[in-house]
Amino acid sequence: MLCTTGFTAKTAEELFGLLRNAAVKQRERQKFQSIRPIPASAHSWNYFPHQRGDILEFSLTPFSGASPHVEDRVSMRDFRKTAAVAEPEVASYLGKAECSDSLRGLFECAIHENRQGSGVYAYPTEARRSICGCHTKNLRLELYGNELRATLVLFSGEVARDLPVVDRDWLDFTDAAENRGANRAARLERFLNSQFQYKIMSCPHYFVRIGLTRPYREACWLMLDTLFPIPKADWLEEF
Repeated sequence: MLCTTGFTAKTAEELFGLLRNAAVKQRERQKFQSIRPIPASAHSWNYFPHQRGDILEFSLTPFSGASPHVEDRVSMRDFRKTAAVAEPEVASYLGKAECSDSLRGLFECAIHENRQGSGVYAYPTEARRSICGCHTKNLRLELYGNELRATLVLFSGEVARDLPVVDRDWLDFTDAAENRGANRAARLERFLNSQFQYKIMSCPHYFVRIGLTRPYREACWLMLDTLFPIPKADWLEEF
């Protein structure tokens, strides 16, 4: 199993804090399928000591999770790291898994804008999966209060607005940036509006994955699950 992302969640009611662990496994003809190892008693791990790119040995139940989180597999024992691959290779593997150029193609169902607030969602009875890569023409990250949120322009020309970012590395980077002196929020906002576009969009292994939260009030909300490239520590020196 190739570890592609890892998160920690507190409660099922934290709509945009429902973070997950995902991985990819190889199928025939260099195709990959996403799976999400979960503990037997929860949907997330309180402690997950592995990083993106770690190759893990594990034992999972053969049964899929409840739709649309069909990638869920209950882990029967602890993980054991056997190797690791570099960030560009991880992004390359993800590009061979589920991908879409359109909103409907992400989860094979209609995607709806929240007309009473922020975000977009799918109905859990319609979505066929809960994780998917996407090809984007543009990406914008913004701070709303203390939350990092994303707006994507897909190759289809469709726009997915105001998605919460739950990528652990990007959230850690944002936290670190906000702790560097005075006017930190303003400086971080300037970075996201300037250097960010060049650093991210020009990266040869730029890649985005979108996930669905667990059902909440009869909806599963879209969130930016994974963003490559992973932010570099030396970027903090630009603040």
